[in-house]
Amino acid sequence: MKHSVYDYSYEMRQLRNKRISFFLTLVVSIILFLTLFLNLVLFPVWVRSESMDPDIPKNSAVFVAPLLRTPKRGDVVYLSRLDDEKLSVPKSVINRISEFFTFQQFYPFGYTQRITGKPSLRRVVGLPGDTIYMKDYVLYVKPADQSLFLTEFEMAESSYNVHIYSVPVEWDNMGAAGNMSEYTLGEEEYFVLADNRTESSDSRLWGCISPHRIKGKAVLEYFPFNKIRIF
Repeated sequence: MKHSVYDYSYEMRQLRNKRISFFLTLVVSIILFLTLFLNLVLFPVWVRSESMDPDIPKNSAVFVAPLLRTPKRGDVVYLSRLDDEKLSVPKSVINRISEFFTFQQFYPFGYTQRITGKPSLRRVVGLPGDTIYMKDYVLYVKPADQSLFLTEFEMAESSYNVHIYSVPVEWDNMGAAGNMSEYTLGEEEYFVLADNRTESSDSRLWGCISPHRIKGKAVLEYFPFNKIRIF
């Protein structure tokens, strides 16, 4: 029977146990730090679709601040999945850590190709109390304390670009609508739109978004590196 030095030396066993304890403590500390950081400070979002073209193109990446959940007009927000599927705390933590290290390329639990089963980035264009309507894919907004409609671009606190192109006549009543009748948002209703207006889903299909679905505000586009910018 073979024996190791740890079988004979108390000091060596003590040293080995200290190393194991240090390693386990380090791993737990890293997991706790990442969990707190991702839930309270910043987490990365990899853009998998063309819905926010042209300002946030497909295969770009942004940082989202989860504490910033009360958006201003024109902000890009991160919305939770719309099918209300809930993950357990351990699965959510594993997903967050996996997303962080793989830049949103892999997360083992809860991913689905369904539109309502995926979190998404969308732009807030209508705030609670606004009266809105859409014409030719541009939203017109009248806040509760004003008497005139202005375009979403005139109302937004920061500038942005949208992707709009003319669709064939035979596409009428297909896809995302380019025109919408007047509607007044309730006290806890936000109207969100994709920047790629012609091809994407948003509040025109989902309806208005309640505050609890807003999981943070996009604050920085950090990839591709030649297009780094603060929102």
